[in-house]
Amino acid sequence: MRKPHQCPDCRKLTQKVHDYRLQKIQHTQVFGRNTLLFYRKRRYICEDRQCRKRFYEDNSVVERYQRQSIEYNQALSIELIHGKNFKDVADRFMTSPTTVMRRFDQISSSKLKEATELPKVIAIDEYKGDTGGEKYQTIIADPIERRPIEILKDRKKETLKEYLRQHGDKVEVVVMDMSQSFKAAVDQALGGPIIVADRFHFVAIFIGHSKR
Repeated sequence: MRKPHQCPDCRKLTQKVHDYRLQKIQHTQVFGRNTLLFYRKRRYICEDRQCRKRFYEDNSVVERYQRQSIEYNQALSIELIHGKNFKDVADRFMTSPTTVMRRFDQISSSKLKEATELPKVIAIDEYKGDTGGEKYQTIIADPIERRPIEILKDRKKETLKEYLRQHGDKVEVVVMDMSQSFKAAVDQALGGPIIVADRFHFVAIFIGHSKR
C-alpha cells in the first residue's frame, strides 16, 4: 500500500512513486520446500524541485543490500545456536558456508550486545566455529525468547565460569548437555542452579506449564 515517505535528503514527505523494481529474495522453507519471494518494491521520488531524490520504500521484508528476507536471517541466526558447524547450517538453508560465516560474524560483532545481566533461564552449548584460533566456541542463549545472548571465544571451563560470575547473578535454570567442564563451571560460578540436561524436554515442560 502506498503511503507517505520522508525524503532521506531534504526530509520532506512524498507519495509520488518513481518506478517499481522486482527483487528475488531467498526465504525460509514453507512446508519443507525452499521458497523464493518476488518483491515488487516501490521507488519514490521527492516532489521538491530542488531535491528530486529517488529512494526505496520502507519495508518489513528485506533489509537494504540483502538477498535474503529478514525472517530468513532471523531463522539462520537461531539455527547457528543448534547447528553442528557452518557447513551443516549452510546445507539446511540452501546457501554457502561463507554466507553462514558472515552471519556468524555479524552476530558476534554487532548483533550481540554484551549482556550486563543474564535472564533467569539460559542455555549453554558448544559450537564448531573455527574462529579466533579456537576450533570450538561456547554460545549462551535465551531458550525462552529463542535468541542468542553471547558467543564466548572458546569452550574452556575457566572462560565460561568467569563469564557466568560476571553476569549470572539472576540465573536459576541452565539448559545444557552434561559436559563435565560445563557442569563444573556452572556449579562453581552460580552455586548450584537447576540444570536441565535436555533442551527439548525443557521446551516441552515450559509449554505444558504455560497452558495450565
